[in-house]
Amino acid sequence: MAEFDKAKYKAIEREAYSRKARSYEKYGSAIFENLASPLLEMSQIRPGEKVLDVACGVGIPSLAAAKLIAPGGSLVGVDLAPGMVDLARIRAQRLGLSNVSFQEADAEQLPFPNESFDAVLCHQGLAHFTDRTNALSEMRRVLKPEGRVALSVWSTPDRTVVIGMVARTIADLWPAAIVPGAPTWFDFGASGAIETIMREVDFREIHSTRVDHPLEVPDGEEYWQTNLGISGRLEMLLNSVPNEISQKIASKVKSEAEKWREGTILRIPCEEIICRAIK
Repeated sequence: MAEFDKAKYKAIEREAYSRKARSYEKYGSAIFENLASPLLEMSQIRPGEKVLDVACGVGIPSLAAAKLIAPGGSLVGVDLAPGMVDLARIRAQRLGLSNVSFQEADAEQLPFPNESFDAVLCHQGLAHFTDRTNALSEMRRVLKPEGRVALSVWSTPDRTVVIGMVARTIADLWPAAIVPGAPTWFDFGASGAIETIMREVDFREIHSTRVDHPLEVPDGEEYWQTNLGISGRLEMLLNSVPNEISQKIASKVKSEAEKWREGTILRIPCEEIICRAIK
């Protein structure tokens, strides 16, 4: 099996998700805004606070959070992919938000002084980081004393079926895609996993909850197109395998998705874990 190269992985993700920004907005905005709602609620951010959104993507949940901290509050969103950052800026301008800004940055080397923020948000970002412990330590570093972090991670493949179905199909049809040491979507899905790493970096008063937001689509084709529209990682993989394997993956995923049909729609489970902790 290939050895995991952190620097190469970051470079590829940066490029892939930059290219994916527009389709991510088209296919993912409504989905991820829905997923971000309980994260914002658990964060308990308030007017006047200074907030950091790590791995902000196209501005979810940054834009909603910016409204919650007004008046007097400010938010900075950071992401590794410049294409995502550029689109987040455009979306903020469309909404007339003046208390939010975006910049390119690596979550594992946050460009902010110690104790800069009242709260840190990270919506499904840990799945992308090559060193999760370091990224969480950076989040803690930039928090003020008693500051809060609120983050979300995917559950296990059998409960986050909307992603697990694709991951299982890829593993079955192209096992070489599994690279030891590479981050996966489900590394913190098991009971107690997210709490364990939060304790390791000295967060306290850790609380988590599980929420299911099923994806509803008309058919397997729409489900597949949604995945293609959102996932830069899936694009990376499909570009690296033989064309016949790529076609087999697509066909099997569409077929598997139909097993979740309820009348005129497919209703596919999508469980996330929301975690809140104090510095």
